[in-house]
Amino acid sequence: MNKILLLFALVALSACMTTVQKAKSKFDVAEYETAIKLYKKHLSSNPPDAPITNYQIGECYRLSNRIKQALPYYQAASEGRAKASKLNFYMGYALKANEQYAEAAALLDRYSKTGADGDLMRLAAQEAKNLKEIEKIKNTPSYTTIVNLENLNTSAAEFSPMMYGEKLIFASDRRKEKVFETTGTGFQDLYAFEFTDTIRHTGSVQPFFGENINLDGHHESEVTFARNGKFMIFARSNSGKKKEPHQDVNLFSSRLEDGQWTEPELLDKVCLEDTWDACPALSPDGRTLYFSSNRKGGSQGGLDIYVSRLNQGTWSRPQNLGKLVNTAGDEMFPYVAPDGRFFFASSGHQGLGGLDIFVIDTVQVGIDTVTKKPILQPKVRNVGVPMNSSADDFGIVYKSKVSGYFSSNREGGKGDDDIYYFYNDSLDVKKTVAYYLRGVTYSTNFKNEQKILPNVSVKLLDDKGNLIDSLLSDNSGKFSFPKPVEIDKNYKLNGQKINYLKGENVFSTVGKGVDVALLPKKENIIYFDTDLLLKVNEFAPSDSTPTGKPTTKILELEILYEFDSARITAEAGVLLDEFSTFLIDYYKEFPNTVIELGSHTDERGSANYNRRLAQRRADSAVKYLISKGIPADKMIAKGYGEDQPKIKNAKTEEQHQANRRTTIRIVK
Repeated sequence: MNKILLLFALVALSACMTTVQKAKSKFDVAEYETAIKLYKKHLSSNPPDAPITNYQIGECYRLSNRIKQALPYYQAASEGRAKASKLNFYMGYALKANEQYAEAAALLDRYSKTGADGDLMRLAAQEAKNLKEIEKIKNTPSYTTIVNLENLNTSAAEFSPMMYGEKLIFASDRRKEKVFETTGTGFQDLYAFEFTDTIRHTGSVQPFFGENINLDGHHESEVTFARNGKFMIFARSNSGKKKEPHQDVNLFSSRLEDGQWTEPELLDKVCLEDTWDACPALSPDGRTLYFSSNRKGGSQGGLDIYVSRLNQGTWSRPQNLGKLVNTAGDEMFPYVAPDGRFFFASSGHQGLGGLDIFVIDTVQVGIDTVTKKPILQPKVRNVGVPMNSSADDFGIVYKSKVSGYFSSNREGGKGDDDIYYFYNDSLDVKKTVAYYLRGVTYSTNFKNEQKILPNVSVKLLDDKGNLIDSLLSDNSGKFSFPKPVEIDKNYKLNGQKINYLKGENVFSTVGKGVDVALLPKKENIIYFDTDLLLKVNEFAPSDSTPTGKPTTKILELEILYEFDSARITAEAGVLLDEFSTFLIDYYKEFPNTVIELGSHTDERGSANYNRRLAQRRADSAVKYLISKGIPADKMIAKGYGEDQPKIKNAKTEEQHQANRRTTIRIVK
């Protein structure tokens, strides 16, 4: 959608012109879509002037409000070292439109220091500064839901909605009675959408204005109505075909008389002959008119918003709204909500890209030392996501206190500009937050080898041991308690499963509460994550014996001793350390158990010597465990020597090593 309705003229082209000359001629009269095709045709022949041709294509897209599409051509121009002094400036904005914010900030910052145009350098410096606020804008809490009006929107442009009773008036180029050469789309007309269901946003487009309003070969858009519905002001472009009182886009008024809108009249007290004046917005009382203009008087740069007031039937001389609203960028689509809040769209304030929607808030900046009353000051605020995006977002209108419509050409729409419904409950919301505890159950053996443990019985207890909730972890070991937990409390988790020692975990929510005001939704859920570890019961009975009776598992430790020595080596110490940790937890559940540490040798050497060596080694292992806190009366050292080989008649060194082992079993 070309938001700036441009004057265009027909230019006779000589048959002898080259393709690039024809393209330039079309460019000069703002027929950008035709110029793009001609420039691309010229570019296909790989001319030596490819860098500047790419730049011109980028300019065509930018000037027809498609700057996002301009980026690859600007980049090609830059790589080709095109001699275009404003290239980096415009490429910075194209990068921003494509959400490449860091790259855009760097390029604009560079232009602000090395550019050739003083006004653009100042604008680049401001925009580079604005881009640093992107993440803050994107992360601002929002309570807004938006919905594409799919029953209204088409592949053409639909934009600038305005309420008229229960109807939604909007502008669109869907009729396509002829092509507008600036964008390659149709001319814009005003339409009405009549709702059949305001909840599902269904309805149909109906004729609303007569042929005296929607003229062939003209753009008509951006309408505003007086409260009584009998007076309107809208924007209309010049046709470019003949001498007309207005030479660009201007504002026209019409009255409803006997059910028909009168012949529109130029607001000659407001508009200037050679300026672009559009985007009208009447205040709720109908006595103040806001609009956007490119006039120079008092301008802050680009398009500014002006105000004119009705006095004894005559509109006053427009005044620039000043630096609070207007910037060196473009300010457009003003709107005064029924509650008096002032909205507008801008590319110059801190935004996400293209046009963003802004509102003027009244904020407290201090306290009057004399009256003790708060000092209030207006401040411009970006309304944030999801209403704003990296595309053009503009033309807001309220239907109720918390709902309304706006326009956007963001991705995901039906085509070009679309109209969206929004609902914002932030005015009446009381935000809540609920905290829940979830986690995963794991198993570990005495060697600290962990894996997911499914189907664990998990209990949640308060700090006094009272049961709050219980459940089973799923096949992935995951669990999530359905009952919420409280902030600044301590909790206990207990886990149980057959053949595993009980798992315990203490979880504290002390100091973990969040500021509800910073949360993004009306109803918020925050999960605390934790793990619950259950140790394998290494002495758990095996499934069965040949007689069908369960037996106690015999655990084997690969404790390696030096030749003819009972000394605990460093490697053996690590293994016994791990085993002692398991025993400490085991004895908490089974305090009366007595275990035997049996030491075995290989079959080489005499049987008596091997039994004595094995006993010394078993004694060494028991003494080491005692040093780690295991009670002496819970362990028996037994030297078996070569009496119980794991592999009888061992031949290889590997087999001999398998026989040199320590076994652990429960004896009581």
